Amino acid sequence: MTLDTERVRRKIAYIRQQVSTINNITKTYSRQDIIGDPLKLSALKYLLQTSIEAMIDIAYHITAKNFNYPPCDARDAFKMLNTKGIIPSSDFDTYSAMIGLRNRLVHGYDDVPPEVLYDIITEQLGDFEKFISSIIPLIQQ
Repeated sequence: MTLDTERVRRKIAYIRQQVSTINNITKTYSRQDIIGDPLKLSALKYLLQTSIEAMIDIAYHITAKNFNYPPCDARDAFKMLNTKGIIPSSDFDTYSAMIGLRNRLVHGYDDVPPEVLYDIITEQLGDFEKFISSIIPLIQQ
């Protein structure tokens, strides 16, 4: 099985576009404008959720194609990337938390308060680029 590098590149481009859109929103509107607007909050949740889903898709694809390993869930896929040296152990907990956030956003079983969402989108978006930086060497081979 061969890694579909074009597929991974498209997912990376998607993540970067979503992150750019989130950054544009946070630069255009104040914290209060965002926190007080259900439409902006919904948009930001969706942008964040789908960015994390694209990360998960990349992890699944790499584990399946590069290591012939069918992960049982998203965390298992990231654990395999860690085991194979693709992502450092120091980042695994961050990505695991991102998966948890995605689950909260999708399933709504533990609503994410607007203030927490705002803090995430203004302070932690760099985690996406950190992940991408770990993946880039695989698609440049």
